[in-house]
Amino acid sequence: MLSDSTEDHRFRSWQRGRMRGSMAKRGLNIYKRKDGRWEGRIRQADFADGRKKYHSVYGHTYREVREKMATLAAEQNSGAKSCSLSVGEVMEIWLRDKRHDWKESTYACYKQLIVRHISESIADRRAESFDNLSFRKYLDSIRKKGDGAKISAAYLNCIGTVIRQAFSYVTAEYQYRLPLLSGKQVREEGKREELPSDKDIRKMLQYLYANAEDSTCLGILLAYYTGIRIGELCALTWGDIDFEEGVLKISKNMQRVKEFGQADSETSIKIQTPKTVTSKRCIPLPESLFSVLKEKRQSAEQYLITGKRRAFAETRTVQYRFAAILKKCGIAHFKFHMLRHYFASLCIRRGCDVKSLSEILGHANIQITLNLYVHSTMQQKRRLMNKVFETEVA
Repeated sequence: MLSDSTEDHRFRSWQRGRMRGSMAKRGLNIYKRKDGRWEGRIRQADFADGRKKYHSVYGHTYREVREKMATLAAEQNSGAKSCSLSVGEVMEIWLRDKRHDWKESTYACYKQLIVRHISESIADRRAESFDNLSFRKYLDSIRKKGDGAKISAAYLNCIGTVIRQAFSYVTAEYQYRLPLLSGKQVREEGKREELPSDKDIRKMLQYLYANAEDSTCLGILLAYYTGIRIGELCALTWGDIDFEEGVLKISKNMQRVKEFGQADSETSIKIQTPKTVTSKRCIPLPESLFSVLKEKRQSAEQYLITGKRRAFAETRTVQYRFAAILKKCGIAHFKFHMLRHYFASLCIRRGCDVKSLSEILGHANIQITLNLYVHSTMQQKRRLMNKVFETEVA
């Protein structure tokens, strides 16, 4: 069984990729247009040749469009069929119909969420009577688990999103009269993780270069210099490095995925396409790293980071090895993903334009890069404050 922290992390990753598309998607089929207006689309009919008819509504704000869509949906539902399905049956129909549109890991995340948080609590509730008030009460009731531990805001938002999408899908596809569920995103009041210090990074790099013959050290160096995700790193083979052009090609991602229908604890390693379309990318390699890679070059089919009993090392193995390296260096522990944050912030600090950085990181748009990965260090803030007020001293 996957741990809650692993599940939370996976859904945070899913949510960022799902909810922050290139058109600034903020809700079910609601998009921000290039002209600044918001557009919402409601499916009205299906034609025999496979074409679908949509009705669009427009507004100056997301809320305005959502309200217009709710009104239109209510009008459409006046002629819709009564629905005797339970909430659990609605979720199963959605999973069954949409399964082939998703990656295995995405399906596994949705399925596990439904099994853990819906099947045991509201699966038997009649879907037609599961209105917005019931929906909000349900989300409030699972905010705290029985042992007092809190479900993260990101994970709670994902639960709400999955239920809303399932209800909207079944309403549109089967013309059932189901409530149009809405809900605002829950905000997490928490401390933002601090970047590792430049001093600690220098100590780490010194160790990695001194032990570059070890595949894990070489892989961590590559992650530091390119900002790639740990799943992308673990899926890399030497053939993904173009030694003629000096670029790294990212086209795969490694994940451990739950196998449903097997034992509860059954999981397997899957190598699949990266999390989004823009995650497929080519990254130019800096000369300082490229020279080391050329020196350590192996056969094209060999994984960059190798395991002890398998040809590859999976993500959690690399995380354990990374933690051990930090301990050897006398560095306070920080998550492997913070290398990606540090890379982005370092690039900005040294004058890299945000558009280029966004493409290197594989983001759909530059706003994701600015919001998620560009941190200001205390040293930067101190330099800024001193520069602003240097003339105030008599």
